Amino acid sequence: NPHKIEERINERTRALLPVHICGLPADMNRILAIGEKHSLPVIEDACQAWLAEYDGKKCGTLGDLGCFSFQNSKHIPSGEGGAISGNKDELMDRCFAYHNCGRPHGKSMAGMKENPVRGSNRRMTEVQAGLLLSQMGRARSDADKRLENALYLDAKLKEIPGIVPYKLSDGATRSAYHLYPFRYKAEHFDGLSRRKFMQALNAEGIPCGEGYGQQYFDGLIEEAISSRGYKRLFSEQRLNNYREELHDLPDNDLLTQEALWFYQNMLLAERSDMDDIINAVQKIYDNRKQLL
Repeated sequence: NPHKIEERINERTRALLPVHICGLPADMNRILAIGEKHSLPVIEDACQAWLAEYDGKKCGTLGDLGCFSFQNSKHIPSGEGGAISGNKDELMDRCFAYHNCGRPHGKSMAGMKENPVRGSNRRMTEVQAGLLLSQMGRARSDADKRLENALYLDAKLKEIPGIVPYKLSDGATRSAYHLYPFRYKAEHFDGLSRRKFMQALNAEGIPCGEGYGQQYFDGLIEEAISSRGYKRLFSEQRLNNYREELHDLPDNDLLTQEALWFYQNMLLAERSDMDDIINAVQKIYDNRKQLL
């Protein structure tokens, strides 16, 4: 919810980081306005949003910086790595320096000493570049295929009670559909749990994931907060306050309880395969009482 961003901004806030999750563009007009109001840069996580668009502009090009991923599950993979886009030479020169051992780069760093920033060797190999370039020719056609099949699923699945396809935010003109997310309302399936719904889909030969978990309960954040480094940097009261803030995320909690998704490779299949998905969901709904 973009309107909740301002509630969280304080003297320690340094940037806004919207995530175009599942390839669905975030509400960028509102986020950019908040960033401008508070003089905060906006860094887009467009790792799942290749060729997605907001207001006719590509995601990853709207903020001060955009981040893309070449990790193996993404639309254009090279195993690992990623790319950064931006429209300010000074920022891009700094990013380049960080990934090139901290060495100066570009006009904004002309005349600087050998290593104006701390960096490391994050340079891409030519083998990775070759893998990426070989896929560029099909990037658009794959994106069009995913979009076509996703819109078909939208039109059919929304007719089944309890299945709610995701609605694009105002201003979003194209989703990348890195994943096909939807909400599952168990009450329309007579209380059939989300897990049993997934199991029934799998029994019909339809793979399905339950989306991301709540994240802040996965142990990683608590491990960081409890580390000696954090305890030396921050007071115990501040760390405890941070823990409490993590529990005040009602929209996130509801989403993680209801969300399901189909994987992007499924959206590259044929129309008949989309019909298989629709028929499987309809079959589960029709036989929901027997599955309880």
